Amino acid sequence: MPLKLVQSQRLFEQVARQLGALIRSGEFTVGSRLPPERDLAKQLGVSRPTVREAMIALELAGLVEVRVGAGIFVISDRTEEGPLPGSQATAGPSPSELIEARFELERNNAELAAQRMPADLLEELEQTIREMEAEDMAGANGDRRFHLLIAEATGNRAMVAMTEYLWNQMQHSPMWRRLQEKAWSAGMSEPFLNDHRRLLSALEQRDAPLAKAVMGEHLRQVRELYFQLPNGDQ
Repeated sequence: MPLKLVQSQRLFEQVARQLGALIRSGEFTVGSRLPPERDLAKQLGVSRPTVREAMIALELAGLVEVRVGAGIFVISDRTEEGPLPGSQATAGPSPSELIEARFELERNNAELAAQRMPADLLEELEQTIREMEAEDMAGANGDRRFHLLIAEATGNRAMVAMTEYLWNQMQHSPMWRRLQEKAWSAGMSEPFLNDHRRLLSALEQRDAPLAKAVMGEHLRQVRELYFQLPNGDQ
């Protein structure tokens, strides 16, 4: 018997595969509601963010539908691709991996930027905030530009390149985009915009410890809001 290549699976992929198999076997029938995320997390021995990522993968695979205020429902028991490791929907870093990497990198970006920020970049940051206010954060362009300007202000090309990589990964991640859409539709844009205003203030004061702390608080809030948005199972 020929041996098959062993593939490592992240936790959310294992959860998605297991739930997908239960759906296809009829354990969860089309039209039925899945158990609440908190119950699944407890039963599977994983965190709620892991279950949330698995649900996003199943939703992108066409097996479930998340109905805000109602729950998560099975809408199909078959899919051509499925939520399999290596599929287009789940390829690349997961949302939780991206947030973790951003937390480690962008706090230091903010700290260095506060020490090295040139006046012209401060003006661009102020303009970006005004544009974000005008569009009510309807798109991610202003958000991306704001964070990349902070990286640019460090004067460190390696940090700029790493920041651009993370934002490019988010931009092309179906899972990240789905979480972002849910956050925007739930009215979460204003808290994020307030974080950007506070961060700009710290940079204007050239207060490096404060800028680092505010960036950390912002990214913790992004993680909390993205992964704790109610799916009707509260």
